Amino acid sequence: MHRAALPAMGILGVAGVAGVAAADPWTVRMESGAEADSNVTRVEDKPISAAVGRLGGRIDYRDALLGGTYAAEVSGLARMVASAQNKDESVMLDAGELRWLHPIGGSSLAAGVHLTAADSFGVLVPTGARTYRNLGGDALVMLGHGEDHHLMLGVGWRDFVYKQVTGFDWRGPVASARLDSVLWHTPDRTRSLELAAVLGFEARSYNDVARFNCAPDGSGNSCPMDSTLRRRDRYQRGGLELTWTGAVVATGGYQLTVVDSNSYGQSLIRQRITAAATMEVVTALFVSATATLQIDQYPEGVPNLLHQELTSLEDENRSSLQVLITRALSTAWSLEVRGAIWRDFGTAGASFRRELAYAGVLYQH
Repeated sequence: MHRAALPAMGILGVAGVAGVAAADPWTVRMESGAEADSNVTRVEDKPISAAVGRLGGRIDYRDALLGGTYAAEVSGLARMVASAQNKDESVMLDAGELRWLHPIGGSSLAAGVHLTAADSFGVLVPTGARTYRNLGGDALVMLGHGEDHHLMLGVGWRDFVYKQVTGFDWRGPVASARLDSVLWHTPDRTRSLELAAVLGFEARSYNDVARFNCAPDGSGNSCPMDSTLRRRDRYQRGGLELTWTGAVVATGGYQLTVVDSNSYGQSLIRQRITAAATMEVVTALFVSATATLQIDQYPEGVPNLLHQELTSLEDENRSSLQVLITRALSTAWSLEVRGAIWRDFGTAGASFRRELAYAGVLYQH
């Protein structure tokens, strides 16, 4: 769903598996709503406005198995666009995730595996917009110090298929590290300061050839031509995030992504700064605001196909401002209203604009 990318979700593999002894191992979440989207095709030129219907659900289950603990999650999200011109924008995303950890002796060390799969496809046409399939598996090692400090290391493999353009398909090894640490908290834990640090690396081998610039050096011209080499990218990222929990839950983060490619125009330096806050303004009425500033730099110049991002249903690789208002109706039901705008900043020639307004109902138990 649209909050799946919030920082708290990234702790599932650490706190979620470690805390498997919860009274109820099941968590069920369902969402239904409608939105007005000013740019359903997510393009820079000639955007199309349309109404969009959304229906989704997610089930989480946690339990013990073979001397260890596991957490399983399956989800589905349908996005139906009311526009006869853009049938490929009506898409369905199915995803599943399984994480299992086994303690090693009586130490604070644990080892396990992480499996993930996602597949999005067109609902009204065979291939929808930005539809893809992503399969992956990782070997995990987790080192924990009490309840407040955890380090997760992973090494694995990814196989990504972009269904519209096979040249964007890639596969290769991946590695990651994530540290979650509670820096400070009150004795009753009603207030706390937490740090999350992440590092990631992917060696992507694409189903496409690398390109070179045939224009003379120093001419300032662009003349991409195919080579006989396979395109290979080194995808590196690192980030820090601080979260304050109290009367207001506030988060600030910085992420740096560096892509080194042997194909002309595909190298990228991306900086992303995020600030978010959530508070209860009156009883059972919560307001959340998230601001993201993204600056993209292309060492070899801006590519010709500017901002043809490979986004999923929810991943927006642009600067944005989003406000979410949630009104609890009961312990399980709530109403949601969301407004969001997306823009491009820090990139020459960028002209992307998108606004969205959403209203829906949420069930979680």
